[in-house]
Amino acid sequence: MSNQQAKLKSGVGPAEPAASSSAPEQAGIILTTLIIVAAVANLPLAMANVALPAIGSYFNASQTQLNLVAVGYSLGLACSVLWLGALGDRYGRKQMAMLGVTLAMPAALICAFAPTIEILIAGRLFGGIAAGMAFPTCLALIAALWGPGPARTRSIALWAATGGAINACGPLISGGLLLFLPWSAVFLVVIPVALVALIMAFKFIPSHVKESQEEVDNIGGILSMVFVGALILTINFAPVPNMGKLV
Repeated sequence: MSNQQAKLKSGVGPAEPAASSSAPEQAGIILTTLIIVAAVANLPLAMANVALPAIGSYFNASQTQLNLVAVGYSLGLACSVLWLGALGDRYGRKQMAMLGVTLAMPAALICAFAPTIEILIAGRLFGGIAAGMAFPTCLALIAALWGPGPARTRSIALWAATGGAINACGPLISGGLLLFLPWSAVFLVVIPVALVALIMAFKFIPSHVKESQEEVDNIGGILSMVFVGALILTINFAPVPNMGKLV
C-alpha cells in the first residue's frame, strides 16, 4: 500500500489550502496613503456648511445660492462616482486617484478666491467631481491589493471608520478656522493634505492591479450623471419656494 493510499485510508489527507488573506508589501503605509487620499475627498464635504453665514454676508447671496454652495460638492461627487470609478477600474485606479487629488487643489483655490457666488458654486461642483475620481478608487484598490479574508475586512473597516471620523471633524476644523481667519481658509485647508496625498500615492500605491478588461459604458456613465444630478437637485430644492430663482 502506498503512502498516499495509507493516508487516505487512515483519514489523514493533504491539508486543504487556506483561504487567501494576503496583504501587499508595505500594507500599513499603503492603507495610510489611501486614508489620506480619501481625506482629500471627505474634508470639503461638510466644512463649507459652517462658513455659509460668512459666505452669504460676503456675497450678499440668496438662500438658494447658499443651498447650492452646500450641496454642490456632494452633487459633483454623487453624479460622477459611478462613471469615474468604472474608468479607474478599466484604465488605472492609481492614475485616477492621483488625478482626483491633483484637481482637488485648483478646485479649492477657485472656491477660496471666487469673485462671485456663481464661481464659488462652480468650484464646489468641480471639487466634487475631483472627489468622484479619488474616493471610489481607494476602496477598489483595497479590494484589489488585499486578498479575501480577515486582512481585507480589517483594512476596509479601518479605512471606512477613519474616513467617517475625518468627515465628522470637518465642521470642527472649519469652526476653529473661522474664529481667526476669513471664510476662504475653510477651502484652503485641503491643499496641504492633497499635496501629502499626491506624493504618497505616487510613491507607495502600486499601478495597474487587477484592472478590468471590459469596456466602459461611457454613454451609460453620462446618463447616470444626468439622472443622479437631477434627482439630487429635485430632492434638495423641491421644497424651496421660488427654487428656479438664483437672486
